[in-house]
Amino acid sequence: MVAYLDSSVALRHILLGEEIIRHVLACERVISSELLEIECKRVFHRYRLNGELDDDGFVTALSRLKDVLGGVSLLALSDTVKRKAAGPFPVVVKTLDALHLASAQVFSERFPEEKVLIFSHDTGMNRCALALGLTAPLS
Repeated sequence: MVAYLDSSVALRHILLGEEIIRHVLACERVISSELLEIECKRVFHRYRLNGELDDDGFVTALSRLKDVLGGVSLLALSDTVKRKAAGPFPVVVKTLDALHLASAQVFSERFPEEKVLIFSHDTGMNRCALALGLTAPLS
C-alpha cells in the first residue's frame, strides 16, 4: 500500500504532535505532491509573522518537516498533474486539494497495482478522493 500524505496531517504532527502520521509511515511507501513542503513552510512563516511561533518554534518546525520529508517521495507538479487538476472533479474541491488529488490519480494511473490511501484531515478532499475511487481512511 502507498500512503499519500496531505499537508494537514503533516502539519498536525509537526505543530501539535498528533500521532496519526504513524499510520501513514507504517505503509510500504509514502508519497505526496511537492506542494507538501511549500504548504508547510507557508504555514510556518504565517504563524511566525502572527506571533504563533517564536524563533525556536520556527526552527523546530523546520527540523520536524525535514524529518517528515525524509520519508516521503515528492511527486512533481507535472503538466499532466496540472491539466488534470484544472479539469472537472466529481464534487467541489479547492485548488490545492485538486493538485494533491491529481498527483495521487496520476500516480495511481502509472502504478495501477498500487493501492493509494489518501491521508488528509480535510473533509472536502476526503470526499473527493472517495468519489474518485481512492481510499481515504480519515474520512
